[in-house]
Amino acid sequence: MTLLTPDSVRAGMAIHELVVEAYDEGKRDRRAEIRYPFFRAVGLQVDGERVSAFSREISPSGIGLLHNMELSPTEVEVTVPSRRGHSVRMRVRIVWCRPCGEGWYISGGRLIDVVGIGA
Repeated sequence: MTLLTPDSVRAGMAIHELVVEAYDEGKRDRRAEIRYPFFRAVGLQVDGERVSAFSREISPSGIGLLHNMELSPTEVEVTVPSRRGHSVRMRVRIVWCRPCGEGWYISGGRLIDVVGIGA
């Protein structure tokens, strides 16, 4: 039998609060298209400079990103490695970008075109 202590009750309440926040954020999503969790290291080509980032999710028309630089609404090239050993390069229009803490940003991009598939 597990005893409830003041610390365990506070911890449970704190986790519940985070779950409610996640639920509320999910309800604000107005997109009808299904997105799939897709956490993977990716490359970004921004203004001729190559930087590292992570994908967060993907859909047939867009990709969510996590990166350590602010991105303005512009076109970027995203290179995504596949498990089969090749990479998919795509042009993406950054639609929004917002800080998510300690120098990190999340953004959403709309797929414009696939520009290459290579090794």
